[in-house]
Amino acid sequence: MKRLYVRTDDFRLAHRLLSELQERNLPAKQVLPSETIEPDAYWFGTPEEVATLGGLGVAVDPDDVSGTVSTWLLGRQLRSPPDVLVIGVDPGPRPGCAFVSEGVLMGKREMESIGQALDEIVKLVDHLLPAQVLVRIGHGSPVHRDRLLNQVLSLGFHVEIVNEHRTSAGQRRHAHGTAAVKIAMMSGKPVHEQRTVKPTTGELRNLQRISRQRSKGRLTISLETARRVSQGLLTMDEALADSGFKEP
Repeated sequence: MKRLYVRTDDFRLAHRLLSELQERNLPAKQVLPSETIEPDAYWFGTPEEVATLGGLGVAVDPDDVSGTVSTWLLGRQLRSPPDVLVIGVDPGPRPGCAFVSEGVLMGKREMESIGQALDEIVKLVDHLLPAQVLVRIGHGSPVHRDRLLNQVLSLGFHVEIVNEHRTSAGQRRHAHGTAAVKIAMMSGKPVHEQRTVKPTTGELRNLQRISRQRSKGRLTISLETARRVSQGLLTMDEALADSGFKEP
């Protein structure tokens, strides 16, 4: 990718843009609007500056820097599909996902469930049509990890398990998106076969506790039903319905 520029008199916008681009592994040079840059170079500035200066300017609102950069990156990828799309996943009940193409962070998100994470992965792959998809999954949270691994393998994607030691070091609690970025950037051990999901007794008890919370104390699912939930055969809502719970 050719050199990027942050070309604005708005120093608050410049600071946010430089931080955002650096996090995405997209170094940019800061210049003033009065300075000349290459005519085929992309640059970021205020809507007013882009309207005045033209060229390959990208208009940015200071309150939506991340969203604008993500949209711009996606547009570039659609014009030239990547050879390899790398997806990092920090597994858990609310997994973090990070999407990396050619060493550039396309975006990161914390998902509400494994199902949502899979849906987002499939939608992005269908959108970008990369030649190859590599999903790197952190080795923690074994039940969630193996459920995700099995479903990703069934989609025909390449999978690696990454030793995620230290990926969350220094991060706030639940910073799964940031951990997913680190996982995406680390090579792991290739996995080619699906695994048997074996939840621990503690994990099954926790699912029973969640079922009591979800039903406001009216019902506790059985250990066998909790096992089916842990294996991805039932959602919690389906498990509660099958066990006779009805919303009042």
